[in-house]
Amino acid sequence: MKKNSRSIPKLSRLSAAVTAATIAFGSVSTVEAANWFKLRGTEPGGTAHTLQVWGFLQPTFVNYDTGLISGAVGKASPLNGTLPIPGTVPPRRSDKSSFYLRRARIGIRGTMIPISNDIDYFILTEMGQNGITRPDHNMTILDASVTFNQLAGQRRDDGSKGLGVRFRMGQFLFSQTSETLSNSTPGRRVHIWMPEATFQNALGRRVYDQGPGNFTGTKVDGARDIGLEAFDWTEFGDPNSPYELTYSLGVSNGDGIGIQNADRNYRYYGWLSFAKLFDNTRGPRRHDAQVYGFYQTGNIRFNNDLNGDGVPDHTQMNPATGLGGLSACGGVDACRITNAGNAKDLNQKYWGIGVQYFNKPFKGYGQIRFNAQYEKAQGLTFDGQQVPSALLSGPLFENFGLRYNPNGVNEGFYIDAGYDIHKHLGIKKRTTINLRYDEYDRNKGNAGRAIHTEQLTLTGEYFFHKKARLTLSYGWRNWDANDRTAGKIIGSSGTPAARHNGNAVLSGVGNRFGAQVTFIFKNVLLR
Repeated sequence: MKKNSRSIPKLSRLSAAVTAATIAFGSVSTVEAANWFKLRGTEPGGTAHTLQVWGFLQPTFVNYDTGLISGAVGKASPLNGTLPIPGTVPPRRSDKSSFYLRRARIGIRGTMIPISNDIDYFILTEMGQNGITRPDHNMTILDASVTFNQLAGQRRDDGSKGLGVRFRMGQFLFSQTSETLSNSTPGRRVHIWMPEATFQNALGRRVYDQGPGNFTGTKVDGARDIGLEAFDWTEFGDPNSPYELTYSLGVSNGDGIGIQNADRNYRYYGWLSFAKLFDNTRGPRRHDAQVYGFYQTGNIRFNNDLNGDGVPDHTQMNPATGLGGLSACGGVDACRITNAGNAKDLNQKYWGIGVQYFNKPFKGYGQIRFNAQYEKAQGLTFDGQQVPSALLSGPLFENFGLRYNPNGVNEGFYIDAGYDIHKHLGIKKRTTINLRYDEYDRNKGNAGRAIHTEQLTLTGEYFFHKKARLTLSYGWRNWDANDRTAGKIIGSSGTPAARHNGNAVLSGVGNRFGAQVTFIFKNVLLR
């Protein structure tokens, strides 16, 4: 990949990891370990209320230092002079700089008093400018669930809590990567952007194989679905500093926000975590150390051979260009209508493991945060738009739509650290410094589609109030297609066409800057 002023600072993978870890353990922010099943699915015992209105706003400005696509050859040459899609502002993906209302969420939660003290509810809506509200930007229901606590673990005589089961039913954020669970709450969100692996693996949308070009017929699901979850947690040991074990098992439609089961397949979820609570702090900012793992799997019924020629669609029929294309069918809608009977169940798996730490171990010093996670997604992978140009994807999108890989392998990791610095600077208001390094390999091992990303994100936060803060993030990004080997050799460089054209697009994906203000509000209306 061509190196320029937009490239990530020269850090090896090892040095980046050591740098982040050193900051974490020698030097926080609002992201830390917490029990998200407890915080989002239940109400606190003894202080339950009937109706609490809550929500938050996040007006945002972002600027992408994006270069134009340059040097593409063959059938990819029309891309030259246009912006690469990853270097544009979502959700419109037409510009590289913009003010916008990134999130605007309002919801209600509480206990169904006087019906029952053991039934809790949680409702949250989204009105911001993002993939969840596209294309019409109307208000969308994110969460709408009811939790039944009748069989939850009971307190023992020694003060410890047994392990039982609670049932949550409706539309909500299912158990998966800790980053998506914590990002669902503004008090925990630090960096403006997610790690690339989580952003691409966890936030999905349903794709319809009978629409033009496998057009995405739904909104981004925000890692949510409709289904049923069984979960609970137990505490044991010293009541002033207990251990905690949490589990979750779930089943959902596997189809996203507001969609009934479309293919008679379901998605299955699992979560297991073990934590050490250091003191009596509770809630989203409790002091603890935690290890966790998550797993989900399910089939999607998808037509991978629309014209029935025995060759998977989007096979590189002309590998010399390094571009995909519908095999033989050519993107004609009639192929999709008359040959829709070739659909098959294609599997998806998504799993990961991670560690979290949040504490104030040294008197007179600030709080320390450290997060690290590895994740992997396997199976049916949607690659993004067939034409990777912000300008050209519009008119071509209805004909070519999305690329996909039935056997994709996508893996990545991140290391994230933070520290409260305001006391050292003589600042009265809380101020944090945060550093995260992440890598992601999309379609790893695929000769024509592999992409590698490296990102280093520096974020500072200034709290005007515990419910209002300013966040500044700067991200160094390095994206390349250097692992591709498909296609004929271009010129005398010895570079395969897929690699050459891939890097022609990705070399324009530059650094980015974001400024975001967060306002959180809540008010108990009925007790």
